[in-house]
Amino acid sequence: MSVDKLPSGRFRVRVKRGRLVVSTKTFDRKKDALAWEAAERVHLAGGFDPRLGKSTTVAVAVTEFLAEREGRVAGSTVATDRRFLNALPVSIGRSPVGELTHAEIERYVHRLRVSAGTKKRAITSLSAFFGWAVQRGYRMDNPAQGIRVAGEASVHSATMATWDDVEQMAAAIKDPGYRLYIRVMAYTGLRPGEMRALRVGDVSGGRLRVLRSHPEGHREKDVKNHQARFVPVAVAVRADLEQHIAHRSPRERVFTAPGGGLIASRNLRRDVHWARIAPDLRLYDLRHVAVSEWVRAGVPLATVRTWARHSSLDLTSRYTHVAGSEDAAALELVNGRAGVTRGSHEVGGSLEEAN
Repeated sequence: MSVDKLPSGRFRVRVKRGRLVVSTKTFDRKKDALAWEAAERVHLAGGFDPRLGKSTTVAVAVTEFLAEREGRVAGSTVATDRRFLNALPVSIGRSPVGELTHAEIERYVHRLRVSAGTKKRAITSLSAFFGWAVQRGYRMDNPAQGIRVAGEASVHSATMATWDDVEQMAAAIKDPGYRLYIRVMAYTGLRPGEMRALRVGDVSGGRLRVLRSHPEGHREKDVKNHQARFVPVAVAVRADLEQHIAHRSPRERVFTAPGGGLIASRNLRRDVHWARIAPDLRLYDLRHVAVSEWVRAGVPLATVRTWARHSSLDLTSRYTHVAGSEDAAALELVNGRAGVTRGSHEVGGSLEEAN
């Protein structure tokens, strides 16, 4: 490795593995160039050097982290990470990246004056950053792990909404495209970005093939882990959906705005008078409605997880509180095996005989 001063006055670092240059980076200050060179040395050796964590500030490390994220994760993810990490207070930005403690990060998160959901997303960005810092040899632990957000509901209130509620909402929507969009999302659990990216050719045999997402303000991308999933279309909306796409090209988008462009959530909510027809729900909550109704219907949690593409079965399990009828059926099985009914009669008989 070597640090060279360029004619422009900047400092260039060349990282070599043997005679092969594996990466190059330039800096305005020699101090930052030397710190990055040292970090690369540790990274290539697969070790940890406490001196790096003491000599590199969080602000410098965040800049490096975000630069490396470009092209490796979705653009929307980089943008969100940048928003949260660049908003860190100056006191944290100037702190050595290796010396921040779990208590300091937890205290910072709890002091944020934002919703519980936004705090949780901030933790995700912080955890990604500190996880990267561990890999780069800046520190040995991730201080953002294990932080719990006070006041965060285990499941959104939307889990109590039903398909009947959605059908009543949809009946109040005049535009047939928007009306079907709302219903399909509530029955299939697709995310808004997945709904926007859905093509006519992805609808076949009563199933949706979900392999792309188009977040608002960003380019279309593959779904997470680049693995397509298949979601069944309930009979309640299947015929309407098939009629909606009849005689259309397989490459056409299934859902578009009335003018033919991409659906914008803000415009949709405005046009369908969302605040009036669904004052207690967010548009994204239609996905929660689908998952909740699947659980209520007794669909195995492993299958629900596959349809919804949840990251873990624990996330899917958060919906089990809505499965009242399934719980009742399970209790009947337990009672039958335990002989509760038979036992109660036997106890009653014994009491009568004793008297």
